[in-house]
Amino acid sequence: MMLLGIIGFGVGLLALIAASIFDIKTREVPDWLNFSLIAFAIGTSLILSIYHGYTTIFFNSLLGMAAGLAIGLLMFYTGQWGGGDSKLIIGLAGIIGLGISEIKHGVPLLLVFLINILLVGAVYGLGFSLVKALANFKHFKEAAEKKLRSKGVLVIRVILLTVAVLAFIFLLATKTLESAILFGFCLSLFLFFYLWAFVNVVEQVCMIKKIKLSKLTEGDWIVGEVMKNKKVILKPSKTGVTLKDMAMLKKKNIREITIKIGIPFVPSFLIAYILTFILGNWLIYLI
Repeated sequence: MMLLGIIGFGVGLLALIAASIFDIKTREVPDWLNFSLIAFAIGTSLILSIYHGYTTIFFNSLLGMAAGLAIGLLMFYTGQWGGGDSKLIIGLAGIIGLGISEIKHGVPLLLVFLINILLVGAVYGLGFSLVKALANFKHFKEAAEKKLRSKGVLVIRVILLTVAVLAFIFLLATKTLESAILFGFCLSLFLFFYLWAFVNVVEQVCMIKKIKLSKLTEGDWIVGEVMKNKKVILKPSKTGVTLKDMAMLKKKNIREITIKIGIPFVPSFLIAYILTFILGNWLIYLI
């Protein structure tokens, strides 16, 4: 069950709505929002523990935040999420909580929420990329044709298509479950390759742009090395630029910089959060 009940769910929902708006408009989730959510989870669980006389309520919230911290750090340092996304997940995990009894007797709701984020995030990211491709269709089409005709990509396309055709012929000849699985696997590789190419082209055409240094924000991902007088002064980082980096670039009189615009992922958190409390613990039906 949800740790803090209806009030906790409502606060988490409002925080996610606000965070989604900030993420879409500014590409940032403000620290005051994230830290307020974390403080709410700690404070409310502590008050409920004192009121009911059960310390488990407070410790469940702390365990949830510890799990959220681990996930947030993993996603941040692998360059998948920004700092705001990673902090937000800590507060949400604190609200949902992670009970020892849940782990012993079933699937924790927090795990269901995290899996929902992965599933919703995949669909959301693909949909976002599709919208970007359609909005920039002319440039996307030119870049996609160039990408698919490049020597390396063309070789891989031919190899994957050949393997898929051979697997299909093998399926027709044997008509066994194993050959059907083999064909499905080969076909999946072929389709996922095109999906990778699609996302890669969208990123190159729609997600990379040059901005003025004054528009650069902490956590932005720079593309390529920043040069000054034929010397590298800043290299790309998976965790994005820091305030120290920004100050150095300003001191070096860098006026423009190329960055990769990340997908505003917080709306996928919002959708996954709502689905978690509508569908409940759907994983128990798969165990």
